[in-house]
Amino acid sequence: MVKEEPPSASKDLQELQRKLSLLIASVQSNSKVVSFMKSPAGQYLDRHPFLALNLLVFFAVSAVPVGFFLLLVVLTSLAAFLGVILLEGCC
Repeated sequence: MVKEEPPSASKDLQELQRKLSLLIASVQSNSKVVSFMKSPAGQYLDRHPFLALNLLVFFAVSAVPVGFFLLLVVLTSLAAFLGVILLEGCC
């Protein structure tokens, strides 16, 4: 019997590294990213990567509660609108 060897971990890691480097290259070549990185704010964040990471995490984490709040506002407004329509149409 011939045993089939699973693909080696080093080949998988090399493939993952290649895909990741292609993704990074495509993001860095984006015209909007290039124009932002040439701005003073982009240059400052490039020199202070810890601050850039903190800002990224802050905005990503704060987007969830803001989204829930906006969803609550929309659903409450819709419920109030339907309630007014039903009460006014009924009486």
